[in-house]
Amino acid sequence: MFGLLPIDLFAITLFLGLLGLAVVSDIEALWIPNRVCLAIVALYPVHVLASPEPVNWLGAIAVAVGVFAVGLVPFATGVMGGGDVKLIAATSLWAGPAMFLEFVVVTTVIGGAIAVVMMTRWRFALAQICEFVGGDGIRDVFLGRAVPYAIAIAAAAYLTVGTALLSG
Repeated sequence: MFGLLPIDLFAITLFLGLLGLAVVSDIEALWIPNRVCLAIVALYPVHVLASPEPVNWLGAIAVAVGVFAVGLVPFATGVMGGGDVKLIAATSLWAGPAMFLEFVVVTTVIGGAIAVVMMTRWRFALAQICEFVGGDGIRDVFLGRAVPYAIAIAAAAYLTVGTALLSG
């Protein structure tokens, strides 16, 4: 097993930080800026070139394009926001073929758990807790109808893609 090179570690850390930025933006405004998704995509070649291990970048591009194409259906039907589709496609680029299935399953489970909470009375209790600790933005999310899916995408990426890349 090779050690991570400093530039690759920096790229991976920046990728994870950009996911965090997407979450904050999605919670605050239910909007993920295009520049965040573009930065995640633009950072990927740095990882490919700096990785001490070979990266299946052609397979990763195919996965990301496929995810984006499939994501157009829930976007067109109003089930998923455009920012969420772009974010999951950009993150799938980093997952590549090797980590894609695990990433999607974990994203689905976390997203499903968030959706279940949003359909129950638990969301009101969570909203009160958030208000008590000064998290008005998160409180408003719990009281609203939309689900900031960037939370599920980023959490799954941290648990699967980030863990795999950092242990690599």
